[in-house]
Amino acid sequence: MILLGARVTRWLTDVPQPGLVEVELDDVEGRTHRLVEKSAVVDSTGVVRRDGRFPIAVDLACRPRTQYPGLDAQGRVNAVDLSPWGIGEDDTVYAIGRENLTWAPPAVYSDLSVRARQAAGLVTFRRWRASVGLSASEFDALEEHLWQYALVTSETFDAWHEADPLTRLGSSGSLPAPLLRSLEASGIDPVELRSVIVSLIEITYGGLFGRIESRWSLSELATVIAFAQRQGVAPAPADAFADCLWIDDDWGRPTEAIVSSWRAVV
Repeated sequence: MILLGARVTRWLTDVPQPGLVEVELDDVEGRTHRLVEKSAVVDSTGVVRRDGRFPIAVDLACRPRTQYPGLDAQGRVNAVDLSPWGIGEDDTVYAIGRENLTWAPPAVYSDLSVRARQAAGLVTFRRWRASVGLSASEFDALEEHLWQYALVTSETFDAWHEADPLTRLGSSGSLPAPLLRSLEASGIDPVELRSVIVSLIEITYGGLFGRIESRWSLSELATVIAFAQRQGVAPAPADAFADCLWIDDDWGRPTEAIVSSWRAVV
């Protein structure tokens, strides 16, 4: 999980149990945000106590929203919320510098860069195909095309972008007739599977031409994962892709070695 460095500045009250504390965190513009939270929410180790020596450093689980270039050579700024532990207001977003963010296991999908999320989706989809014994050259080609994006550069993007016909399905396009026949022969509902294919594609394609929002690719990945789980197939674990995190680059810059290791996940 992604963690935001903060500090508990004082013990406020013993009621309700186990007590309320004041928590402070700083954003990239130098503003200090103060929150009131239960002591057990921000500290599971027992360090935060009424008789503790304040301030006490703590780490708060956070979820990325977006990422953008910082001003004055500050590097990239991560806009995050504190939703994983239900801290603060639901819609409050904090602009945080990379130096104030860390990562610790266990991994969750929101920790991952978009390319890593795409890899998780591809491995999950491959697991499902293996479970039902679905052989389809169209899906072979689509999977290879989406894997290729992990290493696409600005020089190779144009040639890659429209190289696979299934990426142009959109909201109204039809699956190719040979593929439909393969699905019918396997007893697979083409309507449901079409929506899953669109989501598998949109993990990447949904953010190609603008500033990416974390929730977009997460939502599409969730569709793929939910489909696999309904079919009794375990999704690819987020831990397998934690070498390419959102906080280091929202799209991710995996090496060939990293991509090879992703493709080897079974």
